[in-house]
Amino acid sequence: MFPRGSVVSGPEPRDSRRRVLVVDDDADWRHFLAECLADLGYRAMEASSGEEALALLAHQAFGIILLDLRMPGMNGEEVARRLPGGAGRVVFLTGAPVDEVGPALRQGPHYYLPKGANRQELSMLLEALDAVA
Repeated sequence: MFPRGSVVSGPEPRDSRRRVLVVDDDADWRHFLAECLADLGYRAMEASSGEEALALLAHQAFGIILLDLRMPGMNGEEVARRLPGGAGRVVFLTGAPVDEVGPALRQGPHYYLPKGANRQELSMLLEALDAVA
């Protein structure tokens, strides 16, 4: 059902907008985000690469995609360009300064969360996304 290596956290939501795909090659950061999302009532699925994320997106709908901008292989910008229509709102994750994130943000209605953000910052971002949904 899920690609090999996928990790799922949280209960199955009735609404796909409460499903979040966390895509990051940093396993610790990815697991932290998934745990926070589960605590906040979201169902999180993890992918460690852009290729794995696209494979998941071919079979499932997600309301939000937390996507690392800098990954080995297919980076976040490339993944965002290849997303199927209606794939979900993209939030780029990166430790890069905001001026380096600008070009990726201009490609579409994407959002940004700095790596190292805490649970409260993630929660505030999710509330803001829910408000514009």
